[in-house]
Amino acid sequence: MPVDAVREELKRLLAATPLWNGQVGVVQVTDAAERALRLRALVSAADSGALWDLRRYVPEGLVAFVRERFPGSLPRSRLEWEPGGEPPRS
Repeated sequence: MPVDAVREELKRLLAATPLWNGQVGVVQVTDAAERALRLRALVSAADSGALWDLRRYVPEGLVAFVRERFPGSLPRSRLEWEPGGEPPRS
């Protein structure tokens, strides 16, 4: 997944909401493995209530962006079991 595209989308999301106080808005790569990349979005708001809402708004927006633009980047798993049998256990 192109991290720079995610960073640009975060900027767009933050600019579109009054929840953001304009101070902190960054995406960091916190882990990179063979088949996975872990991203962390840091944001700031004027108060704890706005920060709570912003911390819900940002991930929802970023996941929607990735789903639309880079659907192959999202993790997928497939489980199959026989009808009438026990579902697989995690």
